[in-house]
Amino acid sequence: MSDFFPEEIIEKILLRLPVKSLIKFTAVCKSWLSLIKTSTFVQSHLCTTIDSNNQNDAHLLLLLSAYSYPAKESVSYEHHWLRWDSPEFGEYSKLSNPFPFFTYKNKRPDLRVFGTCNGLVCLESCDPYTRDCSPALIWNPSIRKIVMLPTPPACLTSYKYHNYRKYTSHGFGYDSHSNDYKVLRVVSVSDDHSDLSRFTTVVQVYSLARGSWKRLHASVVPVDLQAGGSERPDFVNGCLHMLEVRLSVYYDDDHQEHRKCGGDSFIAYFNLATEVFGEIMIPEALRKDECSISRYGESLALIKDKSYNLDDPANCGCDIWVMKEYGVAESWTFLYNIVMFQATIFGFKRCGEVVLEEMDSLEQTRMLSLDPKSRQVKVFGTEDSTYYFMDSFVESMVLLDHAEAISYQSEIK
Repeated sequence: MSDFFPEEIIEKILLRLPVKSLIKFTAVCKSWLSLIKTSTFVQSHLCTTIDSNNQNDAHLLLLLSAYSYPAKESVSYEHHWLRWDSPEFGEYSKLSNPFPFFTYKNKRPDLRVFGTCNGLVCLESCDPYTRDCSPALIWNPSIRKIVMLPTPPACLTSYKYHNYRKYTSHGFGYDSHSNDYKVLRVVSVSDDHSDLSRFTTVVQVYSLARGSWKRLHASVVPVDLQAGGSERPDFVNGCLHMLEVRLSVYYDDDHQEHRKCGGDSFIAYFNLATEVFGEIMIPEALRKDECSISRYGESLALIKDKSYNLDDPANCGCDIWVMKEYGVAESWTFLYNIVMFQATIFGFKRCGEVVLEEMDSLEQTRMLSLDPKSRQVKVFGTEDSTYYFMDSFVESMVLLDHAEAISYQSEIK
């Protein structure tokens, strides 16, 4: 074809093709293979795909579930779905599962997704006995390639922390300034009485471009930063965001010593380009409440959880607040409340609908897509599936040009 079309025309055509077609076209000729595998082409294709998705309103959501067979309660499988980010919420495809590729002493490790960005999915490996978790691999399901991460350097191993439980939090995102994908690892121990000036926390950062971990100096780690929250950091505007609590100190009469504890809530963020922490204030009315955060378009949402009260059954579920202008604390606005016995928010669709898991008084659960304006709900999934992750997704070629990327073949189960 290059005999009939100039190379720049061929490149423009290839940039507009879907990922599956490009993978096939790498076998057409050496010149196409060389072009498609360059980092410049991979990045240009990603930008073209994002622009096309925005123009055609054709966005995807990655939804993960663990499925257990009733007859074999000990057997469970991870399912990875791509659904259209639309009111219909239709299924786009089911992703091939890379997990059978990994075995350790003939056993499959416990791998869990904690972040996705530009078509890459980052997973952590958790020890079921010690509960220690470490980032394990970066996966591109569209091209079936993975990069296995080196084990993070050991930290907080001193004997004085021997009797304290260790907590970890992991986040994943993209540094657009250096065209690099990074993993944030926050490690804390539940030491509540030594060094009252700060929580006992270590921060490590993995760079996909460097292929290595580094530890941030203690001077750049906020004194209020702790790991171990129930939610994963949310990647918005080049930063990872975590809901934290202010360091507070009280006197323990029983032990006759001062101890550390948590105070008012705030949002800490980590800029992946500068590798510097910052903070965002939340509405004063919510600082002492039980809240969580979630991505809301290109900004953040605060979810205030309200426990079920027999005396006031209508006042349960959660309240939704949104930061209308990212980074401006004064722009926090109450949007609406969701009245349910118990609701777990997984995320927000572009059309404004909320994806959540509802639990009734009999502890039966179901997955819903709720329109907060009309209050209409759509039920999806099955009773045997437990969902635990949802985020926006775009098919990409990222990792195709990475020297350490491993290809795999697996059947969709």
